[in-house]
Amino acid sequence: MSDGEHPFAPRHDGPDADGFHGWTFPGDGFASFVGRMATRVEGADVCRVRVETGPSRANVLGKIHGGFLLGFLDQALFVGPVSMDRLPFVSAVTLGVSTQFVGAGRIEEPLDCLVEIVRETRRLVFLRGTMEQGDHLVLTFQATLSKISKPVS
Repeated sequence: MSDGEHPFAPRHDGPDADGFHGWTFPGDGFASFVGRMATRVEGADVCRVRVETGPSRANVLGKIHGGFLLGFLDQALFVGPVSMDRLPFVSAVTLGVSTQFVGAGRIEEPLDCLVEIVRETRRLVFLRGTMEQGDHLVLTFQATLSKISKPVS
């Protein structure tokens, strides 16, 4: 770790064939529970954040657990803007999130969260987006982040 680097800063690896970059939080803290994510910037204001699914993320009905979906969303709200170079790492907190569960997530497919920056002010970042698996919509969301005046180090 270099001087000035945050001790929980994510580790990145190079792009794969689809242009995704790996994103992994080190350690055993809550941020690491999602595991390896992958990001691909898809425009000035849009980033796709992808995570693998599987049986360990299932509810009793064999679909992706709603708690996992919300935990992944909480990670994607920050991973997206940081990947777009729109926020420094650990420089904002969540003010509010509104989600609408639209369809059950399938445990055998990767899960994508499309994060769009709708508006940014000096203190706030307004986001919206979807969580999907191919053409299958899992949830929609709106969120507001508050920028903190001094990033945590």
